[in-house]
Amino acid sequence: MKNVFEKGIVIVSALLITALAALIIIIPDKEISQKENRTLQQLPTFTLEKLKNGDLTEQTARYLVDQFPFRDSFVSLKAYCELALLKRENNGVIYGKGGVLIPRGEIENERLEANLNSISKLSSAVDRAVVIAPLPRTVDVYKNQLPKAYPYKEEAKIWQKLFSSNAKALDLRDALEVEGSYYKTDHHYTTKGAYITYCALGDILGYTPKSEDFFKKETVANDFCGTAMRTSGFYLAKKDEIKLYRYENDTEYTVIADKKEISLYDFEKLNTVDKYAVFLGGNHARVDISNREQGREKLLIIRDSFADSIAPFLALHYDLTLIDLRYYTDSVKQLIETESIDKVLVLQSITELATAKNISALQMP
Repeated sequence: MKNVFEKGIVIVSALLITALAALIIIIPDKEISQKENRTLQQLPTFTLEKLKNGDLTEQTARYLVDQFPFRDSFVSLKAYCELALLKRENNGVIYGKGGVLIPRGEIENERLEANLNSISKLSSAVDRAVVIAPLPRTVDVYKNQLPKAYPYKEEAKIWQKLFSSNAKALDLRDALEVEGSYYKTDHHYTTKGAYITYCALGDILGYTPKSEDFFKKETVANDFCGTAMRTSGFYLAKKDEIKLYRYENDTEYTVIADKKEISLYDFEKLNTVDKYAVFLGGNHARVDISNREQGREKLLIIRDSFADSIAPFLALHYDLTLIDLRYYTDSVKQLIETESIDKVLVLQSITELATAKNISALQMP
C-alpha cells in the first residue's frame, strides 16, 4: 500500500511538471506584467560569452520565474498562505496592521554617502545652495503598523546620520507621519502628502504656501492598486483613492516633457494599471513647467516619481525644470548656468537617494 501511494505521488508530480513545462512552451510569452507594471524577462539568446560569464543562467532563471504559467495567481496564493502561517511578508512587502502594505525600501549606506557627496560637489560647483528633501519610505511613515519584532530602531539610524551631516537636508518624517499622507497599497505619498511636503518646503525655499482651502479636492480614482499590492500579491487589500488638489487656471501652464507638450494631469492614465501616472503622465527625462507671468524664479528639481504630484503646487511659485537622472544624460551644471536656474531642490525618496547609481552624474562638468 505504501509503495502504491509513493508511486502515485511520483506520477502526479511528473504529470504536473510535464504539464507546466508544456504550458511554458505553448502559452505566448508576456512582455509586460500589468499588475507589477514592469517589463518581464524574455527567452535569452545563447552566446558563448553569456555562458562563460553566467548571464545565460541568470537570465534563464529570471525567464522561468517571469513567464511561469498563471504566475500572478500563484504569487497571490503564496502571499495568503504566508499570512495564514503568520508570516506577514511576501516579496519584500509587509502586511501591516489595518491592511497597510509596507515595502521594506532597502538602503545602502555607502551609496547614500557617495550620492550625498555628489550633491555637495554640485552645490560647490554652481555656487548655489542645493536643498535636499529626502522623502520617507512607507516603512518610516507607517512604523506603528509594523510587526512588533520589526527592527525599526536600527533602520532609523540612517536618518540620524543623514541629518547630522547635511544642514541643507529637510527632515519631513514627522510632518508626513499623519493619516492619509501615504497610499496604503503603494510606496508614494498621496496628494495630501505632497501638499504637506509643499508646505514644509516653504520656509527653506522662501515662499508662502497656499492654504489648503485654496484648492478644490477632486477624487479621480477609488480603485488604485499600487506597486506594493501588485508586487506582494495581497490583492484583497483595500484599494486606494487618488485625489487631485485643483486650482483656478491649473490647465493654463505650458508643460513640455522631452520636447512634447503635455499637461499637469494626464487623465488617460486613470484607465491603466499605473494610475499614479495621472501626474505629469509618468516618467520623463526632463519636464519644463511655466506660465505667462514674467520674472518668476526658476527652480530646478532633481527628481524621482514623488516630484510628479508636488509639481502642481510648486508651479504656483516658480517656473520649474524637473530632471530624472535615470534618463537625463546632459550636464546638470551646464543646465543650471546656461538657463539661469535660481534654486536647486533634490526631491527624491530616501530609497532612491540611497540606492541609485546615476546621482554620480551630478559631478559631470
